[in-house]
Amino acid sequence: MGQHVREPLRSDSALVIFIKKLPFGEIDANKKTMKYCRKISMLLIALFYPLLHFGQERINWVSFEQLDSLLAVEPRETLIFIHTDWCSYCRKMEREIFTKQNLVTVINKNYYAVSLDAESVAEISFDQSIWKAESNRKKTGQYHPLALLLLQGKQMVFPSILRFDSEFRLKNIQQKYLNSKELGVFLE
Repeated sequence: MGQHVREPLRSDSALVIFIKKLPFGEIDANKKTMKYCRKISMLLIALFYPLLHFGQERINWVSFEQLDSLLAVEPRETLIFIHTDWCSYCRKMEREIFTKQNLVTVINKNYYAVSLDAESVAEISFDQSIWKAESNRKKTGQYHPLALLLLQGKQMVFPSILRFDSEFRLKNIQQKYLNSKELGVFLE
Protein backbone atom coordinates (compact mmCIF):
# COMPACT_ATOMS: atom_id res chain seq x y z
CA MET A 1 0.00 0.00 0.00
CA GLY A 2 1.26 3.41 -0.90
CA GLN A 3 1.42 6.28 1.51
CA HIS A 4 -0.94 9.15 1.12
CA VAL A 5 1.01 12.30 0.41
CA ARG A 6 -0.68 15.60 1.15
CA GLU A 7 -0.41 17.94 -1.79
CA PRO A 8 0.59 21.52 -1.02
CA LEU A 9 -2.07 24.19 -1.28
CA ARG A 10 -2.19 26.01 -4.57
CA SER A 11 -0.72 29.47 -4.30
CA ASP A 12 -3.83 31.03 -5.84
CA SER A 13 -6.34 29.46 -3.41
CA ALA A 14 -8.42 31.85 -1.31
CA LEU A 15 -7.13 30.35 1.94
CA VAL A 16 -3.49 30.81 0.93
CA ILE A 17 -4.11 34.39 -0.15
CA PHE A 18 -5.91 35.07 3.16
CA ILE A 19 -3.13 33.49 5.21
CA LYS A 20 -0.42 35.41 3.37
CA LYS A 21 -2.09 38.60 4.52
CA LEU A 22 -1.97 37.49 8.18
CA PRO A 23 1.03 38.66 10.26
CA PHE A 24 2.76 35.28 10.70
CA GLY A 25 6.15 36.25 9.34
CA GLU A 26 7.86 34.62 6.41
CA ILE A 27 6.65 31.00 6.60
CA ASP A 28 5.37 29.12 3.60
CA ALA A 29 1.59 28.85 3.10
CA ASN A 30 1.22 25.24 4.31
CA LYS A 31 2.91 25.92 7.64
CA LYS A 32 0.89 29.09 8.06
CA THR A 33 -2.28 27.15 7.36
CA MET A 34 -1.38 24.47 9.92
CA LYS A 35 -0.53 27.01 12.61
CA TYR A 36 -3.65 29.02 11.91
CA CYS A 37 -5.88 25.92 11.99
CA ARG A 38 -4.32 24.76 15.27
CA LYS A 39 -4.90 28.14 16.87
CA ILE A 40 -8.51 28.25 15.68
CA SER A 41 -9.09 24.66 16.85
CA MET A 42 -7.69 25.39 20.31
CA LEU A 43 -9.79 28.53 20.57
CA LEU A 44 -12.96 26.67 19.58
CA ILE A 45 -12.24 23.86 22.04
CA ALA A 46 -11.61 26.36 24.83
CA LEU A 47 -14.84 28.18 24.06
CA PHE A 48 -17.17 25.23 23.63
CA TYR A 49 -15.83 22.62 26.08
CA PRO A 50 -17.60 24.16 29.10
CA LEU A 51 -20.88 24.01 27.20
CA LEU A 52 -20.72 20.21 27.15
CA HIS A 53 -21.53 20.20 30.87
CA PHE A 54 -23.62 23.37 30.89
CA GLY A 55 -26.91 21.77 29.91
CA GLN A 56 -26.72 19.02 32.51
CA GLU A 57 -29.20 19.29 35.33
CA ARG A 58 -27.85 18.85 38.86
CA ILE A 59 -29.43 17.76 42.11
CA ASN A 60 -31.03 20.67 43.94
CA TRP A 61 -29.38 20.19 47.33
CA VAL A 62 -31.05 22.19 50.10
CA SER A 63 -29.89 23.03 53.62
CA PHE A 64 -31.68 21.82 56.74
CA GLU A 65 -32.90 25.37 57.34
CA GLN A 66 -34.47 25.40 53.86
CA LEU A 67 -35.86 21.91 54.40
CA ASP A 68 -37.85 23.09 57.43
CA SER A 69 -39.56 25.77 55.34
CA LEU A 70 -40.07 23.57 52.29
CA LEU A 71 -41.71 20.75 54.27
CA ALA A 72 -44.09 23.26 55.86
CA VAL A 73 -45.15 24.66 52.47
CA GLU A 74 -45.11 21.53 50.30
CA PRO A 75 -44.64 18.17 52.06
CA ARG A 76 -42.49 15.80 50.00
CA GLU A 77 -40.20 12.86 50.66
CA THR A 78 -36.69 13.75 51.78
CA LEU A 79 -33.40 12.15 50.80
CA ILE A 80 -30.45 12.78 53.14
CA PHE A 81 -26.91 11.93 52.06
CA ILE A 82 -24.58 11.66 55.07
CA HIS A 83 -20.90 11.68 54.15
CA THR A 84 -17.43 12.76 55.29
CA ASP A 85 -14.56 14.54 53.56
CA TRP A 86 -12.28 11.50 53.78
CA CYS A 87 -14.80 8.96 52.42
CA SER A 88 -13.73 7.96 48.90
CA TYR A 89 -17.01 6.11 48.22
CA CYS A 90 -18.93 9.25 49.20
CA ARG A 91 -16.97 11.33 46.69
CA LYS A 92 -17.47 8.63 44.06
CA MET A 93 -21.24 8.73 44.59
CA GLU A 94 -21.23 12.53 44.34
CA ARG A 95 -19.14 12.47 41.18
CA GLU A 96 -20.53 9.44 39.33
CA ILE A 97 -23.98 8.53 40.69
CA PHE A 98 -25.52 11.86 41.70
CA THR A 99 -24.76 13.21 38.22
CA LYS A 100 -26.70 10.54 36.26
CA GLN A 101 -29.47 12.48 34.54
CA ASN A 102 -32.19 9.87 35.12
CA LEU A 103 -31.47 9.86 38.88
CA VAL A 104 -31.11 13.65 39.05
CA THR A 105 -34.53 14.03 37.44
CA VAL A 106 -36.20 11.55 39.83
CA ILE A 107 -34.59 13.12 42.90
CA ASN A 108 -35.39 16.72 41.91
CA LYS A 109 -38.97 15.85 41.00
CA ASN A 110 -39.89 13.69 44.01
CA TYR A 111 -37.55 14.56 46.88
CA TYR A 112 -35.94 17.30 48.87
CA ALA A 113 -32.26 16.38 48.85
CA VAL A 114 -29.98 17.31 51.76
CA SER A 115 -26.26 16.67 52.02
CA LEU A 116 -24.75 16.47 55.51
CA ASP A 117 -21.07 16.20 56.38
CA ALA A 118 -21.18 13.94 59.45
CA GLU A 119 -18.06 15.62 60.87
CA SER A 120 -19.23 19.17 60.24
CA VAL A 121 -18.74 21.77 62.98
CA ALA A 122 -21.45 24.04 61.55
CA GLU A 123 -24.40 25.07 63.66
CA ILE A 124 -27.57 23.69 62.04
CA SER A 125 -31.06 24.96 62.73
CA PHE A 126 -33.69 22.30 62.05
CA ASP A 127 -37.02 21.16 63.48
CA GLN A 128 -37.18 24.08 65.94
CA SER A 129 -33.80 23.13 67.41
CA ILE A 130 -30.24 24.27 66.98
CA TRP A 131 -27.72 21.50 66.54
CA LYS A 132 -24.12 22.31 67.50
CA ALA A 133 -21.01 20.20 67.24
CA GLU A 134 -19.13 19.57 70.49
CA SER A 135 -16.00 21.21 69.13
CA ASN A 136 -15.23 24.13 66.85
CA ARG A 137 -12.50 22.07 65.18
CA LYS A 138 -13.30 19.37 62.66
CA LYS A 139 -11.94 15.98 63.74
CA THR A 140 -12.20 12.55 62.18
CA GLY A 141 -14.54 10.40 64.24
CA GLN A 142 -16.23 13.32 66.00
CA TYR A 143 -19.74 13.35 64.58
CA HIS A 144 -22.30 16.13 64.39
CA PRO A 145 -25.21 15.50 66.79
CA LEU A 146 -27.74 15.84 63.97
CA ALA A 147 -26.02 13.06 62.01
CA LEU A 148 -26.12 10.86 65.13
CA LEU A 149 -29.82 11.61 65.64
CA LEU A 150 -30.74 10.93 62.01
CA LEU A 151 -28.97 7.56 62.04
CA GLN A 152 -30.96 6.65 65.18
CA GLY A 153 -28.17 4.83 66.98
CA LYS A 154 -26.95 2.93 63.94
CA GLN A 155 -23.24 2.59 63.37
CA MET A 156 -21.65 5.54 61.57
CA VAL A 157 -20.96 4.05 58.12
CA PHE A 158 -20.36 6.22 55.07
CA PRO A 159 -21.98 6.94 52.79
CA SER A 160 -25.35 6.69 54.52
CA ILE A 161 -28.46 7.49 52.51
CA LEU A 162 -31.70 8.04 54.38
CA ARG A 163 -35.15 8.25 52.86
CA PHE A 164 -37.92 9.95 54.82
CA ASP A 165 -41.61 10.15 53.94
CA SER A 166 -43.45 13.46 53.53
CA GLU A 167 -44.08 13.61 57.30
CA PHE A 168 -40.35 13.10 57.93
CA ARG A 169 -40.56 9.54 59.23
CA LEU A 170 -37.65 7.27 58.29
CA LYS A 171 -38.70 4.88 55.50
CA ASN A 172 -35.41 3.34 54.47
CA ILE A 173 -31.69 3.57 55.07
CA GLN A 174 -28.68 2.31 53.14
CA GLN A 175 -25.24 2.53 54.66
CA LYS A 176 -23.01 1.71 51.73
CA TYR A 177 -22.02 2.84 48.26
CA LEU A 178 -24.96 2.47 45.89
CA ASN A 179 -24.44 2.20 42.15
CA SER A 180 -26.99 3.90 39.90
CA LYS A 181 -29.19 0.79 39.62
CA GLU A 182 -29.23 0.24 43.41
CA LEU A 183 -30.00 3.90 44.06
CA GLY A 184 -32.82 3.74 41.50
CA VAL A 185 -34.35 0.78 43.38
CA PHE A 186 -33.85 2.61 46.71
CA LEU A 187 -35.78 5.61 45.36
CA GLU A 188 -38.76 3.54 44.09
